[in-house]
Amino acid sequence: MNSKATATEEARSDIREHAQATVNDLGSLAQEVSGGSELRDMLMRVAKQTASLDICIRETQQSLATSQAAAARLADRVDSASEQLKSLPKTIDIIKVASADM
Repeated sequence: MNSKATATEEARSDIREHAQATVNDLGSLAQEVSGGSELRDMLMRVAKQTASLDICIRETQQSLATSQAAAARLADRVDSASEQLKSLPKTIDIIKVASADM
């Protein structure tokens, strides 16, 4: 009987240890799943930020293209004005000659 009681107590002890190990395993698994959820949430935030950054980059590229086109037009106008200034003394001379003839 004593050996039967000892065997029962050992079985109960083994069951408690196994149950505790299972609870610990489930706790670890819950933490991993929780961490996985946090990681998923983090990845989703990163994906949203990346999409937002892509939009900003596209808008910046469009703005840069517009600015470059405006700068090119301005450069053309400056070149045109410079050419007109170069010919101004000649035009003044022509006007002087024409005025003197009058």
